[in-house]
Amino acid sequence: MSIRIAYIAACIAVSLLATPAARAAAEPEAKAPSSHQARFAACAHESKGLRGEEHQSFMSECLHGSAEPSESKKEAAANRTDREPSAQQSRMKSCNEEAGRRSLHGDERRAFMSSCLKG
Repeated sequence: MSIRIAYIAACIAVSLLATPAARAAAEPEAKAPSSHQARFAACAHESKGLRGEEHQSFMSECLHGSAEPSESKKEAAANRTDREPSAQQSRMKSCNEEAGRRSLHGDERRAFMSSCLKG
């Protein structure tokens, strides 16, 4: 009787240990990226340097294939360099410089920047 129980326990242990190994052997070692994943990676690589809305529109065009990635990037870069900083960006720059001149830090700097940016 005890030999039967030991034999059954050994069989169960072997089957439990063999199952994960068999599954691992049946699955491919590394899954290849799908065509969508590959296209997304290529578009993301091409969009380096773009931010915000420009990045979103570039990615959308690139993923849908409506434009050549390098051409869209060139157009977006040209549009970005032709623009002047917005009023908010100019105000932020001047307030930041003033806070630096005053050597403000921490809560004092935050309070100053808040009041400066409000105008």
